[in-house]
Amino acid sequence: MVGNIILSFSTLASAFHLKAPLPPYLPAPEASRRRLVAAIRKLDVVQNREVKGSRQLLFSAYALSMKGVTVELEILGRTLQNAFGVIGQTPEEFEALFAEGTANHSI
Repeated sequence: MVGNIILSFSTLASAFHLKAPLPPYLPAPEASRRRLVAAIRKLDVVQNREVKGSRQLLFSAYALSMKGVTVELEILGRTLQNAFGVIGQTPEEFEALFAEGTANHSI
């Protein structure tokens, strides 16, 4: 989750600085936050509701409180894609940029 948040901030900051189009696929911090919350909820300590000095409780609170940040990052990413454009205009055109045989491999 933290890696996706940092990558999102970095990608969006680069788009602001360069005024360049963004890739059609942006990091998904909200999806990774949901996976983290689901993993925390599966822990024995959480299922047994043992709260005596539980670090898992702290991690759970952190992951739940990050929802606002992750949702806003995804909204900002879509907004910047609309403002600055998308590389290749469609995901298929973007993928074609990396398809074998279309790139010049000579160094």
